[in-house]
Amino acid sequence: MKLKVAGIWFSYNSVPVLSNVGFSIEQGEIMCVLGVNGAGKSTLLKCLNRILKPHRGSVFVDGEDLSSMDQGRVARMMGYVPQRHPDTGLTVFESVLMGRKPHIRWSMGMQDHALAEEIIRGIGLEKLAMRSLNTLSGGELQKVVIARALAQSPQVLLLDEPTSNLDLKNQLEVMELIQSIVRARSLSAVVAIHDLNMALRFADSFLFLKDGRIYAVSGKEELTAETICQVYGVEVKLIRIGDRTLVVPI
Repeated sequence: MKLKVAGIWFSYNSVPVLSNVGFSIEQGEIMCVLGVNGAGKSTLLKCLNRILKPHRGSVFVDGEDLSSMDQGRVARMMGYVPQRHPDTGLTVFESVLMGRKPHIRWSMGMQDHALAEEIIRGIGLEKLAMRSLNTLSGGELQKVVIARALAQSPQVLLLDEPTSNLDLKNQLEVMELIQSIVRARSLSAVVAIHDLNMALRFADSFLFLKDGRIYAVSGKEELTAETICQVYGVEVKLIRIGDRTLVVPI
């Protein structure tokens, strides 16, 4: 399974936001989308799952164009974790079960309940299953939202700033969870993220957006301090600590 994005263009009220954005990701891989605020990262994710309709361009999953699908089928293929989550009194179990909605015609069945229970166990949320979402910590809530996206049984995961407002421990736990899920289920994942060092630790490739256009696409070995400087306007050094590369502002 492969995600391919070809020539996405999008504008808000005639103001260009994305211009000719294209890339591809193989199964089992994570691509981090990087860039300053307003570069178009969140808009790109919404164009990929057709929350927003691109003015031009196509998105293919396994060679099939999403523009030929209804929104229900797109939701079955694309699991989306938004940047903000509405306050709700649902329990953890009810929220995860809601992820099955794109697959349901009439009502939830035993298989849907069983799948929700399996995902909750797999992510380690059993003790929280009957807790209300509005009683959870930020890290717990983020894991629940990821679990709900997984309940859609998607082929692609789209995550918009999944570590925002989390402490360091929870940032690591959430990114480790995403990585393990992508590898184990052979998914393709696109993650919009601000933390360059988290991206370096967990991503297989990077897409840098600048003013709505692709500035660079690279793997870890091709990433340069010059690229980061040109995109963010900050001089940095790339340093090695053990087998890891870190970005340090100068």
